[in-house]
Amino acid sequence: MMLNNLDHFMYAGTSLEDLAARFAALTGVAPRQGGRHPTLGTRNSLVGTGTSIYLELIAPDPASDVRSEMRIGLETLPRPQLHRFIMRCTSGDFPALAKAYRAAGIEAPVHDLQRITPEGQTIRWRLMIPETNAYGLFAPFFIDWLDTPHPSTRLPADVEVLACEAGHPQAARLATLWQGLGVDISLRSADAPYMRVLLKTPQGEVALTSSRP
Repeated sequence: MMLNNLDHFMYAGTSLEDLAARFAALTGVAPRQGGRHPTLGTRNSLVGTGTSIYLELIAPDPASDVRSEMRIGLETLPRPQLHRFIMRCTSGDFPALAKAYRAAGIEAPVHDLQRITPEGQTIRWRLMIPETNAYGLFAPFFIDWLDTPHPSTRLPADVEVLACEAGHPQAARLATLWQGLGVDISLRSADAPYMRVLLKTPQGEVALTSSRP
């Protein structure tokens, strides 16, 4: 299955240890340590899919007192769930992406971010993060990895992404936004917003879902 320009999915919770344990119980896969995000107050673990798409498990960093919108959003999650999807781009794409977001009434600033790996290495990237809006999860982030090797190149093929679909009460409006942003995830009309990613894992097929807007 091809998901053009998709970089990774965020699977989020309030505790990275609990999140990793839950993921391992569901899939039979132990996530690899990622590192800490010093400017966001979060930390992560990673899972490879055998393609350029990977899964990021993300939660607040208890060793950090940094506050950010990202961290606050994770702290209030009622359960582990799909939290975001991130599209890949180059820095030259950011102006057109900002224009597409602005046409939908959404400001989407670009941030220079970094992660400190368990080995102490600092890796850097640029991330477009839409400001708070009615679409929530369905307004994707966009990432330019700059000169950092893509995380997927260092991950084993532990799971496979079989399918991804989304539903939304305002599917027509969302489809217009996604078309402007170059998102090709299957989208349908639904009474309540949801996203579902189906994985092939050592323990069979597993669906990661979100019902949050």
